[in-house]
Amino acid sequence: MYLTNNNVPKRADEFSGRGLELKQIKNFVENYKFGAMLIHGQTGCGKTSFVHVLAKELGLEILELNASDIRNKETLLSVMKNAATNTRLMGFDSDMEWSQMKKGKIILIDEVDALSSKDRGAVSAISEVIKESKWPIILTANDIMNDRVHDLKKKCRFMEMPSPECEDMYSILSNVCALNQINYDEHSLRSLARQSCGDVRASMIDLFVSSFSGGLNKDSILPERLRNRNVEDSLRLIFNTTKAGISLSAFENTDMDLHDSMMWLEENIPKEYCGIELNKAYDALSKADVYLGRIRKWQHWRFLVYANALLTAGVSLSKTEEHRKVTDVNYSRNTRPLKYWIMNNKNAKKKAIAEKLAVKCHVSKRKALKCFMPYFKIQHSNNIKGICRELSLDEEQEEWITD
Repeated sequence: MYLTNNNVPKRADEFSGRGLELKQIKNFVENYKFGAMLIHGQTGCGKTSFVHVLAKELGLEILELNASDIRNKETLLSVMKNAATNTRLMGFDSDMEWSQMKKGKIILIDEVDALSSKDRGAVSAISEVIKESKWPIILTANDIMNDRVHDLKKKCRFMEMPSPECEDMYSILSNVCALNQINYDEHSLRSLARQSCGDVRASMIDLFVSSFSGGLNKDSILPERLRNRNVEDSLRLIFNTTKAGISLSAFENTDMDLHDSMMWLEENIPKEYCGIELNKAYDALSKADVYLGRIRKWQHWRFLVYANALLTAGVSLSKTEEHRKVTDVNYSRNTRPLKYWIMNNKNAKKKAIAEKLAVKCHVSKRKALKCFMPYFKIQHSNNIKGICRELSLDEEQEEWITD
């Protein structure tokens, strides 16, 4: 719910304005018999955070799986079924050791409405785990009307997590300001609370971005609450903090995928870092690229969490201290894709000619490019018309030869 460890609620009763709903969740966990509970509410209202705080308060282990990690039925069953049906917690060898450490566990499946049509069998697997589980299962969703959520209705009891009211949001933000020594004036903070639309997590990002000038006031506050954060604000959040909890959420409210985010970071890191800090930042970036490559090659989607952590907290923690409170750096889009596009266009005619040459010479296109094309433009002057006619070249390809 909050972005840093210092700001995270330590007890369930610290979640403002939602006492009745939180009591229902706590009662479900403490008196669990069968079934599951599906908590729904808008993004950033504290659904997942409360489950974690409740588990800690009750001395329970929590096993969390995000819906983005669930690609098929086999994956879900291999990860969760043993945990759901096993009465002993994993990692403890004796009853005495287990009783001294934890009382039980909660199984949390986050964002079930994020399951796509490609996640074949995942919903039926969740239903199967719910039916056989010996431990309380909690699901979370942002959109209760989603078709994937609809299929789980018969297995779950529903509970809506309301978003904080404006006064509750103001109380939350003022406490965060006090904990992080952020100066603010009351009018500006109330404006930020009003335009947050009940999204606590996003309002934390707005607060820290707005306070980079040294404090929160009418000049520094963002002009309006945007659910889709622009990339410049995300980069500014990463480059201007040394708190991992803040930077981890930097790309959550953007429309970019992690590959695009990595390209932006690659281009703009040298504008903020130098020396050993620059080396560390690019090292984090390269490791994130390794994880993204493994996702593309092997479809190991759970690596996304590691890639995101390296791109955000990894880059942010590459520096030892915050560089500035006010930043005047203009961030720019990575120019490498444009260079690739220009180069590909320049080589397109060459490749098209090589393909026709490969057919006539009975060799591969690759060999035609490597062994024949370097000498092709030299040879054309003797019989240009004959060569073009033999290869059936069009006017543009003929022009490339004669240039």
